Amino acid sequence: MIPDKYPLEVGAKSETGYIRTDNQDCMSWVSVPWGQLFIIADGMGGHAGGAEAAYLTVNGLGRHLTEVSKNLPVEEAILSAFRKTNLDVYAKAHAGDPATEGMGSTAVMLLIIDQAAKVAHVGDSRAYLYRNGKINLLTKDHTHVQRMVDAGMLTPEQARNHPSASMLERAIGSKTTVTADINSVSLREGDSILLCSDGLSGYADDKEIETIINDLLSPQENVDRLINMALQKGGEDNVTIQFIRFGKYLNIHRHGYKNIFKVLFLYALIIIIIIAVSFAVLEFVNDL
Repeated sequence: MIPDKYPLEVGAKSETGYIRTDNQDCMSWVSVPWGQLFIIADGMGGHAGGAEAAYLTVNGLGRHLTEVSKNLPVEEAILSAFRKTNLDVYAKAHAGDPATEGMGSTAVMLLIIDQAAKVAHVGDSRAYLYRNGKINLLTKDHTHVQRMVDAGMLTPEQARNHPSASMLERAIGSKTTVTADINSVSLREGDSILLCSDGLSGYADDKEIETIINDLLSPQENVDRLINMALQKGGEDNVTIQFIRFGKYLNIHRHGYKNIFKVLFLYALIIIIIIAVSFAVLEFVNDL
């Protein structure tokens, strides 16, 4: 589990948006044998199907990683949880119920183990590392347009505005098998991980997201600012965000110390000026 030396501070929020009437995103934060698990899922497949697929995905991944033996290598356990969850969703999506027929979901997962993190995903929900004022994308979208970007056929900006931008090539429940991509990150105190559905990344580029995040703000304040930006850009999709800061106080204190030093310097300067003026006045009086 996370040692007290490195507490977690978490902000999270999910918004339906201005256009849709239902929220087909789902998220969770649970403890598992290795550490702390964060998940965001973005469902698809109609009014009932999308929400059901996202719910089954989030709960399935959490349940399978909670029940698995800690003796199993962590990446093997993650892949196993994705495979089992995929079968759960696939079975429900092909059970003959028209409301859930063909449903599926994306998933992005963050597992924090001491001072390390495992990021796994399927689909186009994303994870970013925020460090020293800069963000770094930890996932690669499993979409047709992303393959076109990789091939040099589209720029990232063109891909985001492409008519097929949301067309997934990999999703939970769409086929009988699925493979999650896994990335490992060594965490430093003060790092943050941003998880989001494409309700954010589909409307804001990485630079815009980076600009909104502020070290001086709490994770929840950063989440609220990011949500507001996504809504201001149209709010056509559900948007769900989790912002996890590792080492609660470092960045805030780092900036706080700078401000304290500035104030102390200003006070010292004022005192020096007062003393200098006092001596000058005394000398003037003595001369009289």
